[in-house]
Amino acid sequence: MKPLVKITENIVDKSVSRLGAIQTHIFLNWKNIAGQYADVTFPDKIKFDKNKNSDGQIIIKVQNGFGPEIQHAIPFFLNQINSRFGFKAIMKVKIVQTDLGYIHINDDNDQMLKNTLIDKNNFVSNTLPDGELKLAMQKFEMSWKLKNNISE
Repeated sequence: MKPLVKITENIVDKSVSRLGAIQTHIFLNWKNIAGQYADVTFPDKIKFDKNKNSDGQIIIKVQNGFGPEIQHAIPFFLNQINSRFGFKAIMKVKIVQTDLGYIHINDDNDQMLKNTLIDKNNFVSNTLPDGELKLAMQKFEMSWKLKNNISE
């Protein structure tokens, strides 16, 4: 039996390579390009005028609530992208705020949660099977307990 990675690798490479070198590079290296913003953004679409590979537009999906911060970081994104190619491949950045459907907890957030002295073992959400509902419920319970200064 083949590992799933081996099966999907060829399919992904073929579909991504149809986009062209610029799009492929941006999509595959987004974490390095976006840096500190990679956890709350991802490139959705890249558009170029017909028969041009410069002066393009990138549409970036942004986690709800991070729009203003990302708006201020547009020059950073343009610099990061265009410096990789040596010319102005992307001229315009469009931001679309949406719920990305995942939460990345970094070390700072994890430390903050540990310092609140809230016992996460008593959450109602622990009775739920793993999945999006459980994550959403845990997030709700944590924010409610922090808001109401409840510790167990």
